[in-house]
Amino acid sequence: MIARDRVYSFERMLWRISRGNVFLRQAELEEPIEDPATGNLVLKTVFIAFFQGDNLKARIKKVCTGFRASIYACPDSAVERRQMADSLASRLEDLQLVMNQTQDHRYRVLMEVARHLHGWGIMIRKMKAIYHALNMFNMDVSQKCLIGECWVPAADLNAVRQILEDGGVSLSHSF
Repeated sequence: MIARDRVYSFERMLWRISRGNVFLRQAELEEPIEDPATGNLVLKTVFIAFFQGDNLKARIKKVCTGFRASIYACPDSAVERRQMADSLASRLEDLQLVMNQTQDHRYRVLMEVARHLHGWGIMIRKMKAIYHALNMFNMDVSQKCLIGECWVPAADLNAVRQILEDGGVSLSHSF
């Protein structure tokens, strides 16, 4: 297989290196194929080259490599070609099954994440608010504690003291 836009140049190069001793048949694929290197969809052409001799075979392989054409072995007998086609069909079915299972698993995982996403967002906002408040405290290294200062109405001082003591926080105040 070769990219469709390189077919003409490829055909001319094969003609030149073989002095016209390569018979090339080609067919364009209807659907684009994903290029594994780039991930882009590329239009491809399938070709088969008929030739004689190992020397010419080596030169054709070099041209194929230069044009980034994919080379696949083609068995000599019709029985072997049929077996290869059956094997490939079986592998394609297996790969399609794996792809379907992977898509189903991905869908289930994403649905599970979607169910918890709102709750996770709330939890993250609360954690960020706590860390933001803690970052406003000063650290007293000698007593290994955090010191925070705030204004509290005198009428609410006892309620604040009770809440902090329930939380295990010591309170000192100044007026």
